[in-house]
Amino acid sequence: MQAIQEPQQAAMPLIKVYLTDVQFEELKQVLSANISEDLIRAIVKEEIENDNLKAPYLKQKDFAQWIGESVATVNELRAKGLPVSYALGSVRYGKQSYIDFMKSRENLG
Repeated sequence: MQAIQEPQQAAMPLIKVYLTDVQFEELKQVLSANISEDLIRAIVKEEIENDNLKAPYLKQKDFAQWIGESVATVNELRAKGLPVSYALGSVRYGKQSYIDFMKSRENLG
């Protein structure tokens, strides 16, 4: 009968660090703050990417909500040249078109 051997893992050096309670709490706060910040950034980035994949063109009411303005403001922007698409019998506003439109008017007093 042959004995089954588990695969050997490379021996990793073991380092012991002794911390006071105060040092441990400080380290814990720094690590949790950084992890939280990185996690939040990752979540926000993922949500932005997901949002761009969902409905790149919106109806007027949804578009107004997306840009955080009123329908009247959307009409004003359209009168000033905001591009629109006509699909499914109604006007649709493109997210990227809006971003490009706003960028083209930066610093135009």
